[in-house]
Amino acid sequence: MPRYLTQIFILLKATNLYSGVEVNSHPMIDNQIKIYGSRIVIISKKSPKIVRFILTLLLVMSFLIPFIAFYVAIDYKIGFQFGIVIAFLIFWGIGFYILRVILWNTYGKEVLTLNADKVRYIADYKFFKDGYQELDTKDLRVEIVLDSNLPESKGYLKIHNRNDSIETVLKSKKNDLDILKHEINKWYNNI
Repeated sequence: MPRYLTQIFILLKATNLYSGVEVNSHPMIDNQIKIYGSRIVIISKKSPKIVRFILTLLLVMSFLIPFIAFYVAIDYKIGFQFGIVIAFLIFWGIGFYILRVILWNTYGKEVLTLNADKVRYIADYKFFKDGYQELDTKDLRVEIVLDSNLPESKGYLKIHNRNDSIETVLKSKKNDLDILKHEINKWYNNI
């Protein structure tokens, strides 16, 4: 990277004016984890296309089934009944859940924002965000929880203080989690 770009990145990091510029890219971290100054982004790996295709078909069916039921009720002169409203609510609720699964499996990422007094966690589905949590940084501890069910050494981060905790959902390699733990501890001078 040219020297002037490095100086610009350092200046942006110092003034907190960066957004989306990868400032502190650790060479050992997998493509699944990105560090943007005070933001840590853990990106989910896309599920296979066939899985997303089947989920999309289920989404379309859950959207269309209430309309088909409504059309059949009118066609057979049954008339409008309260059960049709229930069918709309149930199937669109299922459809919304399937939409969340599709978006998470396609665009899902977890964003940890490290501020001086708070750690913030957001699950980002690209079109909406969910799972917002905040954690006070007093007596902050970072742990790596390994999943014994996986053949590889993978796990997730658990960030906690005396009262609350934040646990990431996406599994990452232990080496990457060690680097993240070190970066968070370095950010809060807990080394």
